[in-house]
Amino acid sequence: MKEKLLKILEDKKVEDITVYDLRMKSALFDFFIIGTVSSNKQVYAIFDEIKKSGIDIHHIEETADGGWTLIDCFDVVIHLFTEQKRKEYDLDSLWRETEKRREDES
Repeated sequence: MKEKLLKILEDKKVEDITVYDLRMKSALFDFFIIGTVSSNKQVYAIFDEIKKSGIDIHHIEETADGGWTLIDCFDVVIHLFTEQKRKEYDLDSLWRETEKRREDES
């Protein structure tokens, strides 16, 4: 499933995709995928493509300003940020000790 989601994100032009392998750190999910988007329109296109792909979505959350969207696909959680919000929330620093893989290493 992770590979399928990464392909969707790549096809939808998500930038700076980072995958955090949390299999040894979390019983709730296996991977975090963090990416940078340019607009809510791009986020909705990604969401639609995930639905079309047949991947089950457990939950979706987004900030009121649309700067951060979380898509929970059970074993994989996707965080889509605008560039400004990605810097502001800085989840990358929070997970820096976790094994990190860029999308082209998956």
